Amino acid sequence: MKTYLQVVMISTIPLFSLNLQAEEIQEKKFSVGLGTYALNLSYSDPAMGSDDEFSGLALNAAYAFNDNVAIKGAYYSLENDDFSELEATGLDLSVVAGTGLATQGFKIYGGGGLFKETWEISGLSGDEDFSGLQLVGGLGYNWDVISIDLSVAIRDADDYGDFINNTVGGTGTVAAVTGALTVSARF
Repeated sequence: MKTYLQVVMISTIPLFSLNLQAEEIQEKKFSVGLGTYALNLSYSDPAMGSDDEFSGLALNAAYAFNDNVAIKGAYYSLENDDFSELEATGLDLSVVAGTGLATQGFKIYGGGGLFKETWEISGLSGDEDFSGLQLVGGLGYNWDVISIDLSVAIRDADDYGDFINNTVGGTGTVAAVTGALTVSARF
């Protein structure tokens, strides 16, 4: 009986290895999606009043070089939550590293990138441009053809601070943070 069990066990080992080879991890490198996007500017000067908050939509795209490195971009259009005549449009681009970026399952990532943004006030000519570096972090989940991401970015706020100090007469520092919740198609 002992010999019979040994023969059965030895003969089933190749079957298990065939099964493991058949279930190779399939990577889907591209994703395109739509989501919500928000920008919050927080001021250290109490004379500035409350934070400036913008919200709107973003069109997102990503390419995963492999399961650990990806490039992500978003084109967004926002409106100030308190002053609807003030609109912001922009583009952000980041390179991120993490795990689970191209395969099904949980993913988490962090990285850095650039942003470029333009503010416009309805009825007035002239725009104000902002740009700089940003640190990005996020997490999400990949299904077979759908992905969901929640990401946060901390932006270099020097341009925002210069604008507030020179235009509005505020003093102090500005902190700029963005957040996005995106649903994407994977292919």
